[in-house]
Formats: sequence, C-alpha cells, structure tokens
Amino acid sequence: IFDGKREKAYDLYRVVPLRENLWAISEVGKTVMYVINGKDKALLLDTGFGMVPLKQVVHELCGEKPLMVANSHGHLDHNSGNNQFDTVYVGRYDEPDSHDAVAEGTKERICRDFYQEFFQEGGVVPGTWKPGPAPHILTLEEGDRIDLGGIALRVLECPGHSLGSIALYEENLGWLFTGDLILTWEVWGQLPRSSTLRVYGESLQRLAGLEPGVTTVFPAHWEECRNPLKLPEFQLPPRVLSMYAQGTQRVVRGEEEGVAYPFRGMDARCSFFEIGGMVFDPKRIG
Repeated sequence: IFDGKREKAYDLYRVVPLRENLWAISEVGKTVMYVINGKDKALLLDTGFGMVPLKQVVHELCGEKPLMVANSHGHLDHNSGNNQFDTVYVGRYDEPDSHDAVAEGTKERICRDFYQEFFQEGGVVPGTWKPGPAPHILTLEEGDRIDLGGIALRVLECPGHSLGSIALYEENLGWLFTGDLILTWEVWGQLPRSSTLRVYGESLQRLAGLEPGVTTVFPAHWEECRNPLKLPEFQLPPRVLSMYAQGTQRVVRGEEEGVAYPFRGMDARCSFFEIGGMVFDPKRIG
C-alpha cells in the first residue's frame, strides 16, 4: 500500500506520499482523499466511498494526534466513509446532503458504475463496507481557518460542481485543494444541485486570482488513463486555475457553445480545455 507504485485494478486503496506531511489516498483508482499532518492535529479531506479503513490509515501516517475530518462537497463518492467518524465538517450549503443514508440500491449502483474493472480483475468489496453519514455534521464557511499547527488552511466557498463545494488553501505552502471543481478531465457543472454556470465561473475566477501564490492544485479524482498530458500523479499545475476560469467565461459570454455531451437524457454540452473541461446545461447559464 505504501510503496508508491501505481495501483493494480484490484487494489482497494493505495497511499501515496506527495510532500512532507501530505499524502493522497486513492480508493480503487476512482476517488482521492488527502491526509495533512500538522504539529498539533491532522486533517482528512474527504472519506471516499467508505471502503478504506480510514482511522487505521491516518493513525499509521500521523500517530495519535487529534484528527479533523472534512468533505470538499456532499456527494457520495466523497462522504460515504463519514460514518467511520463521530463528527465531519462540510460546506454549509452541502450540509443538507450530508445526512443521507446510502441505500442498498445505491451501493449496487456504485458497484455497477464505478467498480467494473475492480471486480473484473478480482477485487473484493470488504464485508465491513457499510457507507453512511456521520452522527454529527458541522459546517464550514468562507474565511474559516483550519489550524493544524504549522499548517493552516483557509476555507473558500466555491459554489459550482455543488452549491456547497469548498476549496482549502494553505497560503504559506501554496497548496490548493479543489475537490471536484477542477480535474484533468471534464468537470460536471450540469448537475441538478450544481450552481448556474455564471456562478461556477465566478468561483473559478476567485481561484484564478490565487494562481501567483499557488504551487500545486490537488484535485479529488485521478485516473492515469484520463491524464493525457502525463501530469504528476494527483497534482495539477497552477495554470489550470486560469485555464478553467477563462474557458468557462468564454461559455458564459456566448463565445463558446461547446459540443454535445450525452448525460442521463439531459441536453448537456461540454467545452474542453487544454487540461480538463466544463460540462454545462445550456438552459442554466445564469
């Protein structure tokens, strides 16, 4: 798990050191969580689908110090392991989505939609997999500061992919954690509880304003087969911020129509960038 090699299709999870006191946890190669280790306490950002024994992993990395758990947003591929913890923080506008139980039908859909290759290659779902919400949900909002001791992250409210999406910015180190707001492939800005594209674009413009101080952007998904520029694993260059902001603004201004993007019967479209792209509902430009 800790050897730094790329995962095989049947590996349940893999822990990859990225910086001193920073690790990525890749769950079945589909979703990415981050562990940040401060002098006084640690932070786990996102809990994935809930298959990883997260307490054990964080303990092995950070020792016995207090642990804070936060979600970048309220979607089930980022918060289904919340029930491994007593308290989890989330952006205030995704709080209503953070209490939903994961029904058996939803578990079956997760396995069907995300884990086909995992099962084909001999992967096994652990018998302990019982995804669900944490007993206590607390909210984060713009300007909140998460001080871990020597590492401090500022909360940025970034409505877009979801209404309550947040980014976390460590100004001294230049680390920016963006959840699903920015990826190496097209992000989904067309979901029923996504913001309008105009609001999403405003969030991206705010992040682009940080670009001079950002050293690395850390997204919440990574697949090597969808990394055509062969960027370092789990790491995006700062220029992706202005790339996304400018590309989205072209759509908002009517300068770019995008191409058809079939999605669950929706008339969605997508504008592709050098890195990634933006899927949008042309009826919800805003």
